[in-house]
Formats: sequence, structure tokens, C-alpha cells
Amino acid sequence: MKVTIPTKLLLEGAAHAAAVAANKSPKPILECVAIRADPTTGVSLEATDLDVGLRFHIQDARVDEGGGIVVPAARLLSICREVDEGETTLSDAEGGLTVDTGRSHFYVRGEPIDEFPQLPLLAGGRSLSVPATLMQNMIRRTAFATAKEAGRFALHGVQFRAKGKDIEMVATDGRRLARSVGLLEKKPDADVQAIIGPRGLNLLERILGGDVTEVEVAIQDRQALFRAGSALVISRLIDGSFPSLDGVIPAKSDHAFTSTAGDFASGLRRASLLTTRDAMSVELHIEPESLVIRSRAREVGKAKVEVPVDYDGVPQTVGFNPHYLQEALKVMEPGCTVKFEFTNAKSPGKLSDCDEYTYVVMPIALE
Repeated sequence: MKVTIPTKLLLEGAAHAAAVAANKSPKPILECVAIRADPTTGVSLEATDLDVGLRFHIQDARVDEGGGIVVPAARLLSICREVDEGETTLSDAEGGLTVDTGRSHFYVRGEPIDEFPQLPLLAGGRSLSVPATLMQNMIRRTAFATAKEAGRFALHGVQFRAKGKDIEMVATDGRRLARSVGLLEKKPDADVQAIIGPRGLNLLERILGGDVTEVEVAIQDRQALFRAGSALVISRLIDGSFPSLDGVIPAKSDHAFTSTAGDFASGLRRASLLTTRDAMSVELHIEPESLVIRSRAREVGKAKVEVPVDYDGVPQTVGFNPHYLQEALKVMEPGCTVKFEFTNAKSPGKLSDCDEYTYVVMPIALE
């Protein structure tokens, strides 16, 4: 194998591959990136930890000799980050990979390409096309709400559904729920429903930060495949039944205040300075034109922060985990107007900045 690749593209591919490759796996091959070169199709970088996979294709490469080699992903990325020449030449020699930049020469020990797990190809299945900006926005607004603790497997993923031209992504950990909906330009061949892990979706979100305009989505062989420009992201589906949304999202409430996302987030952030792991709660006292956020922890002290809001109802006091509210506000534009609906101290709150996004958070009992 001998190929010459624009360093910028090699660095991009190596960075994505290193994010996928397993860290300290009992199977060392999963800590590696596979480099495949073909005179006709170009060069591809592949990585997988058996849950998430990536194939990053580099068309703009000169292939003098085809072949393949497997090398540690972290090593290749470290080298690429230090290269400042415009092109980099890769070739296999003596069971490893040589990296030449003109002024620098590296040799990295490798493994045979045949030992690397075979990644699937996108071969159709239940497929649909989603605008890249829509997909990126929906992932960013939902994936953070998946469960982190051990428990129901289904809560560790994002429910992805497409029916007709409607598309929906929902994530919940049982304490809060994030739901984002959108409209497809073209009706898919068939309805799609699957539970997808957040790691694969977060990788896809990062890749969509470039010039990609469309994402092709297919469900096949218990995997979700996303083709975005030069990249193919593969994510193993999560088994289990996702909880029904019936009765989970509160109906429209007469009690609601509006504020800018930046002001609300700033107030929560300041009040959270005097919370602890065992006392992770804030009191929201809502009164006309003012939101007073209080926190109190015996070990550290207490805080009181005032935030201007638009509210004309009777004074109300409710309690919530500030971290859960802050995470939702982070995915909203600081200057946008957000609406927070509530009923009483025992009912969930509902936060939104548009009709297409709903965030529900369970209350916390105040002392």
C-alpha cells in the first residue's frame, strides 16, 4: 500500500476514528484504525468498538499501490496532529505503517488488515433521507437526556421514529424527557422505528458540522446506518421497549413564565454554585415580573438569584434539579425566548423554545 493524502482530510478521518476506537479493550484490534486503499475508490479509514462503527472515505487521495494495514488509532491521530505539511504519504512496510511528510518520518507497528472486524455496507433496507441541519439539531436536543446509570436498556438510547413525513426523536432517563420533532421533505419508503445509542448519534452530530446537506438513514441487520457525506456511521440498535409518551408530557398549563434562555441559565448557574451532590435542588419562586431562584446546602451555604421574567399569575413555588434544567437550556440559543410551564410543586415542569421541542423535568420536593 502507498497513498498520498491531504493532511487536513487525514487528520479529520483519524480524529473521528479515534473517537470510535475502544479504549483499553481486551481485544487490542478494537483500539485500532484500519486503513484501506484502492486505486479505483480511494482510501478509507475504519474503526469500531462493536457497538459503534465508522467508515470515513477519502476520495481526494492518490493511490499508487492498493492494500491495507491496521494501526493504533490514538497513535495515528497524535502523529497527524503534529504534521503541518499539506500532504502526507502512508505506506505499509515490515508489518507496520510508515508516515512521511517530507520533513518527518514515522514508523508505527501494525496488524494484518484481515484481523479487523468487517463493517457493513449501506445496502438499502428501510431507508430515508433527512436534512443534515434537522438531524444535527434533533440529536443535540435529545441525546443528552438518555440514562447514564444501569437499568432499563431502552432508556440508554434515543427513540428514532419516522412515519410519513413526520420524524421524531425522544430520550428519557425517567427523571426528565427530551422530545424533538421535524418534517421530512420526502416521505420514506416505509415507517422507521428504532432505539439508537447516543454514542453513535453524537459522532454523527460532530460529522454533520461540515458541508453535509443530507443524511441517508437505513435500518438493517439490527443496526442503524447513517451516510453523511464521506462518512458512514454504524450504531448497533438497543433492545427493549421504549416507554409510551401517553400522559408523560403535561398538557398546556395556565401557569407559565417566559424568559430568555441566557438569563434563565445564568440564574440557575449562579444558584447552583451553592449546591452539593446530596442537595442538588433549587427553589423557583415565581411572581409577577420576577423569578427568584434559591439554593441551600448546610455544608456550603445558600444563594438567592433574581431573574426578570414575564409572568402575571399568582405567586408559585416549585423545586427542580438545576442540572437538568441547565442541560436543556444549553441546547437553546441564549437570546431566544423560552417558556416554562408548571402546575404545582408536585407536577412536572415543561420547558420549550419552539413548537418542535419539548423538555419535561420531574419536580423535587422542597424541605
